[in-house]
Amino acid sequence: MEMKVQFRDCVLESDLARVERGGHVRSLTPQTLRILDHLIRNRHRVVGKDELIAKVWGDRIISDASLSTAIKEVRQAIGDNGRTQHTIKTMHGHGFRFVADVNADAEPQEARSGIIRDSRPSIAVLPFRVLGATPEDGFIADGLTEQTIVNLSRFRDLFVFSRRTTTQMAEDGARPGELRLDPGVDYLVEGSVRRASPRLRVTVQVSATASGELLLTEQFDRDDSIDGLIDIQDELARLIAGRVASRYGAVADHIGRVPRAGGTHSWDTYRLLTQFHDYYVGYDPEIHATLRDAFPRALEKDPQSSQGWSAYAMILLEEYRYYMNARPDVDALALAHDAARQAVRADPQDAFAQTALALCRFYRKDLPGFRDAAERALDLNDGHADVLAEIGHCFAFIGEEERAIALLDRAIAVSPVHPGWYHFAHCWRLANAGRFEDALVEINRFPMPGFFWYHAHAAWFEVELGHMSAAREEAAAMLALYPTFEERAHAELSVDCYDTLRDRALAAWRKAGLTIRPAEQGAAAMPAAGK
Repeated sequence: MEMKVQFRDCVLESDLARVERGGHVRSLTPQTLRILDHLIRNRHRVVGKDELIAKVWGDRIISDASLSTAIKEVRQAIGDNGRTQHTIKTMHGHGFRFVADVNADAEPQEARSGIIRDSRPSIAVLPFRVLGATPEDGFIADGLTEQTIVNLSRFRDLFVFSRRTTTQMAEDGARPGELRLDPGVDYLVEGSVRRASPRLRVTVQVSATASGELLLTEQFDRDDSIDGLIDIQDELARLIAGRVASRYGAVADHIGRVPRAGGTHSWDTYRLLTQFHDYYVGYDPEIHATLRDAFPRALEKDPQSSQGWSAYAMILLEEYRYYMNARPDVDALALAHDAARQAVRADPQDAFAQTALALCRFYRKDLPGFRDAAERALDLNDGHADVLAEIGHCFAFIGEEERAIALLDRAIAVSPVHPGWYHFAHCWRLANAGRFEDALVEINRFPMPGFFWYHAHAAWFEVELGHMSAAREEAAAMLALYPTFEERAHAELSVDCYDTLRDRALAAWRKAGLTIRPAEQGAAAMPAAGK
């Protein structure tokens, strides 16, 4: 879905990086788009020069003259000027403010670079701290943070930031007032864990970022057991949702009364789940191998853990689709499908379990089965970034680009700190339009060195831009990660709806020094569109 903002005689399409004005379309440079996007998102206040520089140029040192030139370029793109300033007003000594009226009906729920803001209260769960415990107990705090986020995201009337984003917030050390303005946090959850066998104590507080008011402070004491920790997690989610969004208390009460299914009842499984979340960010092959070996033993003792089976299914699926620690003569896809079915049997209401099943069916070329599980996953939890992104890319592969982009944009907004593969479909759209410079910028928003598809995309775009030295370096890095790529390239890209892009990519990789083998008859890595 194209995201549009209308002001005066302009229509800004941020996902296509262009402005339509007076019947003419003008493409925007990445710099111009970022400036305009940030000013529009923060039009309720004056944006200081230092803030704008940090958002657009990062750590680069920019002179006042360079900033003035950049603002002039933005004004030229939208038909404004430094004399009238009817759209962007210079507040001398303070910064800039976007003063034109914005059409709320045409305005997106914030551009991809921002956060979806609507009438729902937004809440950020900062990483829980471990107090007075051995370093080995850190996984309890990690798991409690993750599961609190997962439980809260089940409440559709709350906007819940992803763990990747809140971890970055904590590392940046932003104060509550700063979090309220950017990225737009209404409520903040902070907590600590103290484990002193045979007791487990969790302390948590919820505060309003606008006023600093403490809305909730609770302390939980339970037996030092996995069931005790799960009880704390469920009670915590119910209390926070009930206190922060009290008009939805009935939803919180209902979830609190529904018997849990698919719960994790083993410290071993719990520990592996925290490692899985780390893997899902960086795709470390060593973590992958460890988890693949350890999950079967843990799930044998904890067979009702829906989350455990879902994570194991995804680990096996990565072996199949990304050749991560691939084993000869092992049908990783069949094993992944079995694990996903176990996950859904353990808890049919687990959105990630349904996602794992949807992906396995997709790669088994069962498109009706994929659609069924995908719709169930989205219906259960449309606020889980990985659910949105994984399913979104599948829709891209079967030619439903508009829906794919809409899901991916929402995933990026829910999780501003995310893996780079969230941007792949956006790259394909830009490449289709011949905008390879923008595609290269897009792929490098969140670079993933060590992931072969990242290097493959980068090599392709560098060739298109004539940067042959850089292209050869990226191609070599990709080939080191996937030595048989030259033989498998056609099968990897056997997607009917991207046949033109496939031919361009293959030609580019050949120019980068790869020896791409001829297409194998009947090879198909993805289901074709419409099947």
